Amino acid sequence: MAASFEKFEPIYGEVVPECSDPGPGLLRRCLFHVYASDSFHLTVHVTDFVSGVWTTILSVSQLDDMRDTVGIGGSWSEFLDYTVASLKSDNVKLHLGQNSVSNGVATGRLVSQKAKGMPRIIIPLTKMVDSSASEAMANLSFELFRAFKSKQHLQQGDVSSSAAATDEKDKSDQLERYSSGKVDVMAPSTDNRQDSPAKQSTREANTTKPAKRVPAHRRNRKRGALLQDSEDEDG
Repeated sequence: MAASFEKFEPIYGEVVPECSDPGPGLLRRCLFHVYASDSFHLTVHVTDFVSGVWTTILSVSQLDDMRDTVGIGGSWSEFLDYTVASLKSDNVKLHLGQNSVSNGVATGRLVSQKAKGMPRIIIPLTKMVDSSASEAMANLSFELFRAFKSKQHLQQGDVSSSAAATDEKDKSDQLERYSSGKVDVMAPSTDNRQDSPAKQSTREANTTKPAKRVPAHRRNRKRGALLQDSEDEDG
């Protein structure tokens, strides 16, 4: 397979600049973005979104020639993997040179290594000016947003997949318990359920039999009979 940057995943990182002549203001922490602008070129942008943008474009042949300088043997893919691992490590530094009064351009280097004591990858940088710098910062902002949204969608997909897998496992476990006879499928009795006070009062009112009423003329006759019996006993 010929050397190329196909399937190269963009790299984002944070770095604290070290400058020999920072000028009137201190440089802030910077973000760098390394991506394949096509199959045969890597583009590097470094910016603090205030002081400017530093950039470089590396061709396949330039990066391949760097192997001799760095001192890493092996195949092209192995060297590219080492370069990627170096840029993703915590051992990345940004060295900026002295500002040029004549044209306002500053040079710099992005230096990375996979681990301390291992070979260093040195990427030369040149400061961008005018509209090209603004365009590069805008491009980096949009690419960061797209990367964030893509990661967010992946995380949501993982959560949905996990929930579906859990639901499927619960159904499988329930089916297994039913088939093994370990689950009592009888419905729970409702005889012992406690009704609310309102329901109890209604039920009592419905079940209580009304008292039998006696006509008024029958009540008076009975009272008179009782009086009559009392007089007979006295006489």
